[in-house]
Amino acid sequence: MFSLIIPYHNRARFLPRTMRSLLNCSVKPMQTILVDNGSTDDSANICRTFATEHPELNVLLLEEKKKGACAARNKGLTAVKTEWVYFFDSDDELSPDYFEHVTHCLKDNSKVSLDMVACQTVRVFADGMCKPRDVQYSSSVIDQILSGQLSTQAMFLRTAFLRDIGSWNEELLRWNDWELGIRIFLHNPRMVWLKNKAYHRVYEHSDSITGDDFSSSASSLLCALRVASTLSSQKRYLFALACRCHILAGFFLREHNIVYAREAGAVSAHILRQINSKKATFFANALTRYVSIGGRGAWYFA
Repeated sequence: MFSLIIPYHNRARFLPRTMRSLLNCSVKPMQTILVDNGSTDDSANICRTFATEHPELNVLLLEEKKKGACAARNKGLTAVKTEWVYFFDSDDELSPDYFEHVTHCLKDNSKVSLDMVACQTVRVFADGMCKPRDVQYSSSVIDQILSGQLSTQAMFLRTAFLRDIGSWNEELLRWNDWELGIRIFLHNPRMVWLKNKAYHRVYEHSDSITGDDFSSSASSLLCALRVASTLSSQKRYLFALACRCHILAGFFLREHNIVYAREAGAVSAHILRQINSKKATFFANALTRYVSIGGRGAWYFA
């Protein structure tokens, strides 16, 4: 019914934990695709051993030389023959009941022909604190722009639907799931949210794809904002995106990076010129000031 794709790059420390979580799942994928993205540690050997020891998981080992998780995910996607596909990161832990709950959801909605099943995930921070990701259980592109409710692990996707909307953007090294979520909602998916719990343990640390700050990957984040600015010309969409730019600028200022804050502001200025609203510009600029002094929940105000 579904394939699981896990890209990895130098994840020898974390892969055993991720693999154990897969083995603990009550429902297993028809195929597990592990994509090596230029690892130089023992990651590839760990995956080869795992494939040999667990033939029941039908593990396919692939390699992708182009840098980036998106390129590796797309490489895995080329090999998918199942109706559904799910992507997971190589340093996180699957909930044992997740695939079982998704399977039941698809059966309950078999007459609808869904494009996606979405879920809330659990963020695990470096200090061990756990916090469910903020979600609105909506299909609103505005909610996705402002809060990023769809992360990589939140999207169980119909394979054909993902291919039709362009798959993963390989030019984006950060916020690629945010940008994919925007495109998904712009295509009006038939979807259902799993609302009974928050799933998985998604680790956020300096060596994760997510990272633990904004400034260290500022160019990648700004690139994602510029790409998003080309996806729609609807004014409400553009205003939300401008607000997201100013929220990011506020975080840059909080991290004492004035140059990056100005660049984020410049991206927003280009977007706001298309709206031509003094009120919108004033409010967006206010968000930067609010976030820079430690204000929380700016996305909610926006």
